[in-house]
Amino acid sequence: MSQFSPATFDYTVYETVMPGRYAHQSKGLLSGESAADRQIVEESLRLTGTLDLREHLVTRLSGGQLQRVFLARTFAQEPQVILLDEPTNHLDLRYQVELIESLKTWSVAGGHCIVGVFHDMNLALSFADTLLLLNHGQVESYSSLDNFDLSLLDKLYNMNVRSYMVSSLQRWV
Repeated sequence: MSQFSPATFDYTVYETVMPGRYAHQSKGLLSGESAADRQIVEESLRLTGTLDLREHLVTRLSGGQLQRVFLARTFAQEPQVILLDEPTNHLDLRYQVELIESLKTWSVAGGHCIVGVFHDMNLALSFADTLLLLNHGQVESYSSLDNFDLSLLDKLYNMNVRSYMVSSLQRWV
C-alpha cells in the first residue's frame, strides 16, 4: 500500500474494496461476487472503520478516509504479507491510531506479517515488534523491539532524540 493513492473514478467504497477479491474468484472479473467475497469485504470495511461509508463515493472522501478504504481493499486480498509506505501519511491523529490498531489486530489475528516504512518514531515504536533502521540506505540496526537500543536514534538523527521527545511531551503534562 503506497503513501497516497488518488481516487479517480466515482466508485462507491464497496465497489473500490471488492476488486481486492478478484484473485480469489475462479473466473476473475467474470465470476461475480460470492457470498464469501461479500463477507470478507464487509469484514475488511469493519476492521478499517469504513463500513458506514460503504455507499459513499470515494471521490468525496477525505484523504484519511480514502487511505482506510485502500487498506480495506488490501485486507480483502487476504495477503500473508503487507508492505506499507508511510501508511499514516495524510491522517489525523485519531485515524493514525485507528489505522495502526487495525493493522495490529489484523496481523495478530491472522498471523500475518507487516513491513512498514515509518518516519514517525513514536508510531514505529508503538507498532513494531522488530525494527530495521536504515541510514543512507545502509542497515544501521536490526533488532527486536525488546532489544532495541534507543541511543541508536541519536546517532541516526544526529541529535538527542530522547531529550527532544521528553521535552515535547512535557507540554501535555
